[in-house]
Amino acid sequence: MRIDIDREQVANLQYSLKKEYLLTNGRGGYASSTILDCHTRKYHGLLVVPVEHHGKTFCLLSKLEASVIIDKKEFNLSTNKFPGVYSPTGHQYVEKIVLDGFPETTYKIGDTIIEKSIIMPRNEDTVLVKYAVVSSEHTVVLKLIPLINYRDYHTVAGENMFIRPRTYFEKNGFKFSPYDAMPSLYIQTSETSTFYPSPTWWKAFEYLKERNRGYPYQEDLFSPGVFELKLDKGESVVIRASTSALVGRISTEWNTETKRMAALTARFAAEKEPLKTLKASGEDYLITGADKTAGVIAGYHWFGEWGRDTLISLAGLTLCRGENETALSILRKYARFQKDGLLPNVVDGKGNHAYNSIDSVFWFFRAVQQYLEFSNDRKGVEKHLFEPLCNILRAYFDAIVPGASIGKDGFIYAGDCTTQLTWMDATVHGTPVTPRHGAAIEINALWFNALSFIIDTFEKKLDNGLLKKCAAARDAFAAGFETAFWNQDENYLIDVYRGPQDRDCSIRPNQLFAVGLPFTCVDRGTALKVIQKVKEQLVTPFGLRTLSPSDVRYSPEYRGDQTMRDRTYHQGMVWPWLLGILCDALLKVQPKAEVRKYFMETFAPLWTTHLYEYGAFHLSEIFTPNPPHVAKGAMAQAWSCAETIRALESLK
Repeated sequence: MRIDIDREQVANLQYSLKKEYLLTNGRGGYASSTILDCHTRKYHGLLVVPVEHHGKTFCLLSKLEASVIIDKKEFNLSTNKFPGVYSPTGHQYVEKIVLDGFPETTYKIGDTIIEKSIIMPRNEDTVLVKYAVVSSEHTVVLKLIPLINYRDYHTVAGENMFIRPRTYFEKNGFKFSPYDAMPSLYIQTSETSTFYPSPTWWKAFEYLKERNRGYPYQEDLFSPGVFELKLDKGESVVIRASTSALVGRISTEWNTETKRMAALTARFAAEKEPLKTLKASGEDYLITGADKTAGVIAGYHWFGEWGRDTLISLAGLTLCRGENETALSILRKYARFQKDGLLPNVVDGKGNHAYNSIDSVFWFFRAVQQYLEFSNDRKGVEKHLFEPLCNILRAYFDAIVPGASIGKDGFIYAGDCTTQLTWMDATVHGTPVTPRHGAAIEINALWFNALSFIIDTFEKKLDNGLLKKCAAARDAFAAGFETAFWNQDENYLIDVYRGPQDRDCSIRPNQLFAVGLPFTCVDRGTALKVIQKVKEQLVTPFGLRTLSPSDVRYSPEYRGDQTMRDRTYHQGMVWPWLLGILCDALLKVQPKAEVRKYFMETFAPLWTTHLYEYGAFHLSEIFTPNPPHVAKGAMAQAWSCAETIRALESLK
């Protein structure tokens, strides 16, 4: 779990500006940037945290501009992008960067060596930055300029007349309250320093990834003043930026967090790579919200808590990492969200949840099933989860689920040509890019699995009426499934069934769920044919394509503004999270040793190369479907990490 970047690699901005680090606080907040701390995204920042009463996440502190004065000469350590120029170019002094749980940068200026480290304490909206003088013949004067933006992390800030520039004295620092209804920011140093108030705006920082994505990409940042302090050889200082006042010592906060991080690494020390790294990084997605309930951040940087993503990720991020209690806590929370047979697609911080997906409830069944498999906690499931599961089923049988119904064939039919209720949910100008209304195959595979699971596990506990309805729907489903979904001519399962004359015959990975879930109604021969088709058309070294290259709608490029990107999102793009269900399907028809060999050979680039080259120690959301399979989307995605963990765990 260590990445070493040398001077030559750092100097190559094409390389170093693509590599990003991520630190999280377990509350939905984070610190993240490129390894040079030269921001390329509006989402980059030293202190980015949810603000509860707004129900949004805000970037409060963008960065610390650092320079040192050595023997009366000043050297800027920062790197920034402004129109037409990088200025200053502090990366020229970087000797090396080490990522080992957190970023450590070594600067070399003549005989002076300075180390900078950044950490984020767990369960605090705080970031700590440490500067240490390792060697120097001279006293080093360290100058630090906080640059503040205080804005929704989906936006960029501009110079404005509403900011309150005044700072209020705190020991070795200040408190700053720039806007109404926003938290104050405390910035202090662990050693004696002098703060010189000198409010000013820094104009036109440029974020190149936002420019490429078609968003506003220039930002003005506000500086309330400058810190100065002196350090001799062997001395160090920790700068603390937080939304809470300091209690105790900054050095104690630093030591507590570094010990916690060491314990996390030690916890998975017995694992082999890549599970050692993936399981440690899995912690970054787990949060405890303001309501004290556990949850999952779907991805960094711009995702919040999503129902579908949470439930798919639950096994890999909790159960496979020995956190059964966290899993149950999350399941209990989602059980309370159930409404008219639906669970939220997006969980809103202010309680305005979005119930715009049809599959979240079926992923809930699958997550409960997995919880039982790992924990054997039948008592806990019966006490906390059994009745919500039954209520979901009753909602379907009573026909009160908005936009969905059970057909006479036992299939779940959902939506219309204007809706996007499955995981392939991209829309452009209100129109679904991948229309999947009707009986989508993975929805129905999950439905059959849910019915079979509830009957098989809780037959004696179900009331007789509900049991009979579940059994009748399951039997009808099994009787008609192959006729409805099998493509006899080409040997695969179609993607969506709407009727005998209306079938979407796209070759997509969704068919794997009808093969790989614990309860299915296909025989081994059919399963082998499905897997062979998926291997031929969809498998890449980084995951599965969402559409066959032989399809006229296949889109190999992912670039441009959001509209352009959304048109290709599920039309070929590679998604790593699908490795989980591919592994499940393979294990049903092949010996584990054969599956392990196939997996480790086929997908090795995902965890031997990519894991260390983009979002450090994390797996990206998507990849382009044609070689060289460039990482795109979010740099760190929960279900990419979770389902890779689960697949590798199952292959031990």
